[in-house]
This record gives sequence, structure tokens and C-alpha cells, in this order.
Amino acid sequence: MIKKKYKYGLVLSGGGTRGFAHLGAIKALEEHGIKPDIISGVSAGAIVGALYADSKNAEEVLKALISKNLVAFLRLVIPKDGMLKMTGFEKTLRKTLTAKTFEELKIPLILHAMNINTVEYTRFDKGDLVQAIKASSSIPVVFPPVEIDGHQYLDGGIVNNFPVEPLEGKCKTIIGINVNPVGHEDHISGLRTIAIRSFHLTMRNHAETRKDKCDIYIEPEDLQHYGIMDLSSARKVFDIGYKKTKEVLANH
Repeated sequence: MIKKKYKYGLVLSGGGTRGFAHLGAIKALEEHGIKPDIISGVSAGAIVGALYADSKNAEEVLKALISKNLVAFLRLVIPKDGMLKMTGFEKTLRKTLTAKTFEELKIPLILHAMNINTVEYTRFDKGDLVQAIKASSSIPVVFPPVEIDGHQYLDGGIVNNFPVEPLEGKCKTIIGINVNPVGHEDHISGLRTIAIRSFHLTMRNHAETRKDKCDIYIEPEDLQHYGIMDLSSARKVFDIGYKKTKEVLANH
């Protein structure tokens, strides 16, 4: 048998501010004696994964993310290549993170973004950390592309919002957290509502087709009631992730 390099691998999906649930889940995992040895994340999962891999606990990361400085990067600008601008986000991330490169992180981290020049789903696990985080979390249309070495990148979640593949065959136990549940809705009307639901269905399908690759799969159903840009519900979303993970671990 091939000896697997890591005991626990953690997959963190994208999902906007629903990503606060990742932190609640991580807190529950820690209380259960589980600490990941490697993390694969995209979009919101990239941000959470990087801050956690930087030797911060779940509560510390939550505090950093909801601080006025870090969420102030969302600023409306005149639409050109994106509707929102990451004003101050890079500067604040660099102040918040102790590590400047992937190599300096306490936990190995793999992030993902979409190269829109070469049309390739790109893996980042070396070099400048903040640029990779920005690239991985640059939601199309909402944010402008991030340029790295002459190429433009957007949120990797548009291709694969549940990047479990890099951990396959390398971990004894893979834990996947998907923060994009899609539940039953009786009344769906209006172009905006339909568009948002279509987006969620696509994201959900990424996890649905890959969840069997995980030994432990966590998908907090109650998150369907929260938007992906709802900063005001951070603590509630955190608690939902925590509660659901406790339930899953108790029955595993």
C-alpha cells in the first residue's frame, strides 16, 4: 500500500460571505482534535484557508475578516472591468498575514484561479501569497481580473468550486466543506432571483459530483437562507458552520 503523506486534508469551497461558515466548521474540527495538515481552497475558501494556515485559530480569523479594515475593500466603482473594487484589500491582507509567501505558511496551502488568457484552471502553491488569494477570489463581473506575470485571473470557483482533486491519494482522511447548499424553493420569480439561483446550482453541482471523494463531507443546509455578500450575518453564518460540523462529527 502507498503511504499517504498527510493525515487530514481540508477542502474549502467558495461562497462569498457564506465562507464564514468555514471558520465555524474549523472551530468544531479543532474541538474534535482534528487539525488539517494541508488545505485546498478557492475563492472564499482561499481567503479563510490562507489566514488559518498562517497560524491563526478560527476565532482570530473571524475577527480579522469582520474588522472594518479588511471588509472595507468592497467599494462601488464605475463599472468597467468589474462592478466592485478591492480597495485596500491587498494592503490589509499583507498587514494581517505574517506569511508573505506560501512557503512561509504553517500549513501547506493550495489555491486555485482561472487563467482567462490561456483558459486554464491554475494551481498556486508557491510564491506571493496575497496575489494568489486575490486571483482566486476575484468573482467575475463583480471584481476585475487580477494580473500575475502578464496573465489575468478570475475566481477559480467558476470552473471548480470544490477543489478536492489535489488532495486525492495524499491524505488518510479528506474533509470537505461546501458552503453552497441549494434547497427547495416554492416561489422563484424575477430575473435577479433566477440568476442568483442558477449561480448557486452551478456551484452546488461542483461539490455534488465530488463529495464522494471526501471521507467527511460537511454542507450546512441553513446557509441557503443567506446571501453571498451578506457581511452583517457573519457570526450567524459562523455558528451555522460550527453546529453542522458538530452534528456530522457526532454521527461519523
